[in-house]
Amino acid sequence: MSDALLLRKTTFPIIGILFCLLSGLLATAQTNEFQLPSGCKLPFDAIATKPDPVVQCGNCGVVPADPKVAQPKALQSQAKNDFCADTSDVTAIDFATLRKMQASSKASGWVIVDLPKRDMLQGFFKLNGKNIGEGSVVRLKAWLLDAHISDCPSGESVNCEQPGFISNDLHIPLLDPTVAQGRSQDECASVTAEMSPHFRPASWSQLDMKTPVKNVVRVTGPLFFDNAHKPCAGLTKAAGDEAPFRSSLWEIHPVYRLEVCATTDPANCDVNSNDPAVWIAYDQWIKKASNQQAVQATGKTSRDAAKCKNPGPAATGNKPPAQCPSK
Repeated sequence: MSDALLLRKTTFPIIGILFCLLSGLLATAQTNEFQLPSGCKLPFDAIATKPDPVVQCGNCGVVPADPKVAQPKALQSQAKNDFCADTSDVTAIDFATLRKMQASSKASGWVIVDLPKRDMLQGFFKLNGKNIGEGSVVRLKAWLLDAHISDCPSGESVNCEQPGFISNDLHIPLLDPTVAQGRSQDECASVTAEMSPHFRPASWSQLDMKTPVKNVVRVTGPLFFDNAHKPCAGLTKAAGDEAPFRSSLWEIHPVYRLEVCATTDPANCDVNSNDPAVWIAYDQWIKKASNQQAVQATGKTSRDAAKCKNPGPAATGNKPPAQCPSK
């Protein structure tokens, strides 16, 4: 057999195998891409980063092979990735409400790591004649304790366990503006908001380095029950409390809107006000040179961590579910 014929016989099958493998990879990437449901428009569409920098991570993230764990993890990630909740009906809440919701959830037996279903979390809590729960859009006035990138070295299942700043949530502990200690309150007194990496506006991605510390903020977004964690036993850290510290597992996730109060006195910042002179969108507030004196780089340590600045491969071999489960 000639060398040329031998080369053709060995090369063509290899090319065919490579083509099949490449086709399979492309098909997987297409089926696992993040997608907004038909007819859904991002609540922050005007300032969103497009195309989505984390499009390669589907709506349900990645899950372990064990089906008993896979279903709860997929449902949890799907709830975290809800960008289409009803913004026509926004409910003002406070810290006391979120703590009461926590107490009710504990009494119902929902404080477990892997909830097999989540439908009971919706509309279970009555507030001023309305029923709210997971997926209800709320707004909260608060001091912003800090902002830092979450799970940067290892990644998180909702974000396909991809390490690095671009691929992970911004974790935002919030503090009660009615308490005299202000931003000096213990983190165990906080509640949490999270900014998803999907479509995250460039201005929001500065929040960890330009955190408002002299003005309260107003955070708007759907409620999410973060049952993967445990709340602190009290409002100050004690033995047995575990990070991330918070007073309630009920959080705002993902953030739909972030605004900063124009005045430094929280009493003059009505959470229900629609006056643009009272609440200024963060992306606009941060542009003013005078406001640069009212910020701190509260998340610099997390952002500068070696594994965050130089991310490696995904942490585990967990894979996307075959399809997102029905809610």
